[in-house]
Amino acid sequence: MNHKIKLTRCLFYFSLFFLFLIYLFSFPGEILEFQKNSEEKTLVGGSIKHFFYFTYLTIVGLVSYIDKNFFIKTSIFLLILSILIEFLHLYVPYREFSLFDILANVSGFILGFFIITLTKKYIKKWYE
Repeated sequence: MNHKIKLTRCLFYFSLFFLFLIYLFSFPGEILEFQKNSEEKTLVGGSIKHFFYFTYLTIVGLVSYIDKNFFIKTSIFLLILSILIEFLHLYVPYREFSLFDILANVSGFILGFFIITLTKKYIKKWYE
């Protein structure tokens, strides 16, 4: 296996681990909030983080599994994950369920999917 593929897959698995750590474990307040005087979470501010993270996660996941069989399986996994992770917030303390976050997650997945679909042949050449 190509070292570029191995590195990309390690990045994908680390990103999945980080996602579960941040999304599912109960921490009061925002983990990644760097401001001391944090304001109330805004609709756009909170959901935009979801959008960018799922765009990133989809791009890394699909690049690491670019061949046809795993590409489809990884796409389905990431789409289900983008919806399921938000429903799990119903059961995790200090986390709240939001339909806007689901919309942001799925929108990020769709953008990442289209970016990879359009650039698939160039990515395959890069791996060679």
